[in-house]
Amino acid sequence: MSHQLLRHRSLVFLLLVAVLVTSVIPVSTTTAISPVNWAALDQTQVALSGDSNFLVAEFRGNTCAPIHARDADRTLAIASTFKLYVLGELSRQVLNGTAAWDDKITIRADLKSMPSGQYAFVADGTQVPVLDLAEAMIWQSDNTATDHLIDYLGREYVRRAFAAFGHSDPELNTPLLMTREMFGIKMTQSPDWMQAWMTADDATQFEMLRKDIDPLLLDPAGGWGRWNGPTAIGGIEWFASASDLCRVTAALWTLGAQPGLGQVRDILSGNRGAIGDTLSFPQAGYKGGYESGVVNMTYVLARDDGRVFFVSAGYNSDRYNIDTGTAIGYLAPVFSCLASDACIDR
Repeated sequence: MSHQLLRHRSLVFLLLVAVLVTSVIPVSTTTAISPVNWAALDQTQVALSGDSNFLVAEFRGNTCAPIHARDADRTLAIASTFKLYVLGELSRQVLNGTAAWDDKITIRADLKSMPSGQYAFVADGTQVPVLDLAEAMIWQSDNTATDHLIDYLGREYVRRAFAAFGHSDPELNTPLLMTREMFGIKMTQSPDWMQAWMTADDATQFEMLRKDIDPLLLDPAGGWGRWNGPTAIGGIEWFASASDLCRVTAALWTLGAQPGLGQVRDILSGNRGAIGDTLSFPQAGYKGGYESGVVNMTYVLARDDGRVFFVSAGYNSDRYNIDTGTAIGYLAPVFSCLASDACIDR
């Protein structure tokens, strides 16, 4: 099975159809620090994809104070970055006592999704603590862990979390897709089926999921079926703007200061992504989303003096794959600036 998994992962990266990779290319933050040329950066990002957004902000409690914004309110497909809302609902339920970090969830075949993540390969019947699944959901973007958490919390409650955490148009995420459903649709269904689903009302969409998608048992080592390029990213996905993502991340960071919720900040900062500067940013976290035609890169950076910053860049294209290495590289001067105040209006 290990050889199958290695071959499978290679295919995932080549096709960019994994919803999230487990790490990103490190970006040096040791170069000479200078103010960011925001206009030039905006131009390069738009050249990569005109359907994009960008926001750099500072957290002030639950609010976001913009440092630089370009189309920050533009709603885009965000792929696995939607998992921040799952973490938000989990945090809310832990706070009110209806969920607990040490609750055990049983791994089930009907909730197994495609990689990334290892829980797709865990034996059915295995019991896993909620905290372990939440860490895997954010750190490795484990899709099977995510779907088990959505089932545990209640799909409807997770759907409502979009509104509760300040999403500007939460109905865009109704019905809330589980990751296995999104994979199942794009791997097995025809363009006509997908078009019918995108134009149907909510009740019809739920019935289509129940009849055609939910009975599928996905094989995490069995290939990607029909899915070989950007597919229905404008209608079969998860959606948010950079401003929406800032609001949910700021709220999560604030929740992490509550008694019994310190795990939230630990979860948010368990994967540093491209942030190599541990002196300036003792805590830093990354949540990204990747699908063929979709890239989202969202960061939280807690500086050594207590200031906390947010960076999010999103790109969509229904015609080609986004060059992720280039997109990540564009952010290096932003991280350096935030480390030194060189690009911050005080």
